[in-house]
Amino acid sequence: MIEGAGARIDFICIPDEKMAGLARVGHQTPPTWYRIFLPELLPDVDTILYLDCDCIVVDSLRPLWETDLRGHYLGAVTNVFEPFYLERIEVLGLPAPDAYFNAGVLLLNLDLMRQDHCSQALLEYATTERDKLMWVDQDTLVAVLGGRRLALHPRWNCMNSVMHFAWAGDTLGAYLVAEARRNPGIRHFEGPPICKPWHYMCEQSMQEVYFDHRRETPWPRVRIEGVSARNVASRLVRRARARMAGRPVSAGAI
Repeated sequence: MIEGAGARIDFICIPDEKMAGLARVGHQTPPTWYRIFLPELLPDVDTILYLDCDCIVVDSLRPLWETDLRGHYLGAVTNVFEPFYLERIEVLGLPAPDAYFNAGVLLLNLDLMRQDHCSQALLEYATTERDKLMWVDQDTLVAVLGGRRLALHPRWNCMNSVMHFAWAGDTLGAYLVAEARRNPGIRHFEGPPICKPWHYMCEQSMQEVYFDHRRETPWPRVRIEGVSARNVASRLVRRARARMAGRPVSAGAI
């Protein structure tokens, strides 16, 4: 499928022993840490665009790729927190909420990261400060690299929180949020399983884009996760409340 589209795919094997001592919480298993080794895994690559597997590219990436990272370790979009997670800012010693970024889309300056031995610094922080970590790899990337992060336009990581949190504009700026919602470049279905487009409880904006792309792959049929009597009832209640509030109701996953 990749070659048929004119691209190439290379698989890099990372031994399990490299994950020794790294924290694991819930669904955050060893592969979530792989990205911190990219500077050494790709010694001949100066810049790379990293995407989480729950991202869908919906516009040309050329403007993002041409971003000047000079002097920055990475470019990333500021994370929009739910209010009860704001304590993470103090725990990680960050100056303000907008210092925390989402690691689902990263434009990485691998050359500068190699020069400054960032992979080693990330490993050391992850092992010595593991008691501070909630979103283990993301917290580590923010704490170690955040001081030299270029803040990207939210359209390059248009998360569920950007699309749907009423207070997203307070963090990112109302104008930028409106632009991102109107013209996303990368749609990121971040969050727990119910936020993924293949889950029955997902009714997020642009969910249908996932199914459009899926139909173009060798695996067009999708087994919807989370179909249960409880979830069916829960979704009916949610839709009824949305109608009463005058909010638009999505067609949903099925």
